[in-house]
Amino acid sequence: MKRAVAAFLFYSAFSHGADVCTDVKNSDQVYLCSENKKSDADSYLNKQYSELLAKINAEYVNDDVLKKELVDNVKKSQRDWIKFRDSNCKLYSFQIESNSPAHQTAINECVARMSESRGKELAAFSNDI
Repeated sequence: MKRAVAAFLFYSAFSHGADVCTDVKNSDQVYLCSENKKSDADSYLNKQYSELLAKINAEYVNDDVLKKELVDNVKKSQRDWIKFRDSNCKLYSFQIESNSPAHQTAINECVARMSESRGKELAAFSNDI
């Protein structure tokens, strides 16, 4: 299991091209890379979420009832999705000693992966409005 985690962390450190993720040579750098990827994915997700809400407000400017209903649904969906993401990502770190850098790295990698995917999903939904 430890080899699988090490391979996962090694691969994950090189899966994105962020500056902090280049020339990773130790576990501290792997951790910092995972923090950077999580932050980038969170920013992307927040941008897509904000753009979706702005598009809804623009598209439904003449129908306040539908606009409010859709905005409320998007907000609830996002809150529920965040709870799911956070719960799901605990699975990826379950067998790693909690409060260790490896534990947080596994969570960061999962959060980054899921947030990026959700951001793409919100962008696609925004395009369909």
